[in-house]
Amino acid sequence: MNYNSLYKKNFKRKFGQVFLKDVNVIKSIINLICPKINQIIVEIGPGTGAVTKRLVNLVKYLFLIEIDIDLATKLTNKLSNNNINIMCQNVINTNFFILSRQMNQKLRLFGNLPYNNCINIIFHVLKYVNVIHDIHFMLQRELANRIIAKPNSKEYGKLSIIMQYYYNIVPLITISPTSFYPTPKVYSTVIRFLPRNYKISINLDKLILILNLAFNQRRKKIKNSLKKLFSIKDLIKYNINPSLRADEITIDQYYYLTNKINI
Repeated sequence: MNYNSLYKKNFKRKFGQVFLKDVNVIKSIINLICPKINQIIVEIGPGTGAVTKRLVNLVKYLFLIEIDIDLATKLTNKLSNNNINIMCQNVINTNFFILSRQMNQKLRLFGNLPYNNCINIIFHVLKYVNVIHDIHFMLQRELANRIIAKPNSKEYGKLSIIMQYYYNIVPLITISPTSFYPTPKVYSTVIRFLPRNYKISINLDKLILILNLAFNQRRKKIKNSLKKLFSIKDLIKYNINPSLRADEITIDQYYYLTNKINI
């Protein structure tokens, strides 16, 4: 079979589709996910079903969320099976609380996220962290590096701090552009997200407020970028050096500051 012809026939640029075609990579991903028979597996963007068809016989409950109605129809015809539920919709319109409640257990999510909508999907899923067992997402390597970044690096920023509050994050494998159709210009990384026990309870809106002020002018010292919220005296009292810049403040320090905002 000419796989490039198959993927080209199904490709729609408007959805930012990039189809995984490398069989060895697909097998590696399934081994990393390590699905168990009674778990609830949710695949976001199954595309042509390259990974899906290898999962069908491994689990009892498989939910597919596919925005492309043509691909959803083909998956329905190709994978007609009592344990497969295909939802033709944008994942951002999916309520994972309802799905988890219906199935009476936490969900395992995975997917090759479209390059043009990754951030929106990641933040949508974030709302449902309490009903998620784990997540395996394939992302652009540059985005993955931002998510896992630590202080004192150019990748470290708002996304790193928010995501690492909610999850323990583990990069697993890097995937070459040649493993996809159409061939992207970037490498991809599969990341495992494991919901964590929060050390500090925070208000996400307040955290985002602080991060926007700090990182919108990341080369400024925080005594200047955060002066609307904290005085120099406040920062010193909280054991935070006022002369540090946004990317020099630790993740835990940002969480601490979030709980000190008096608004």
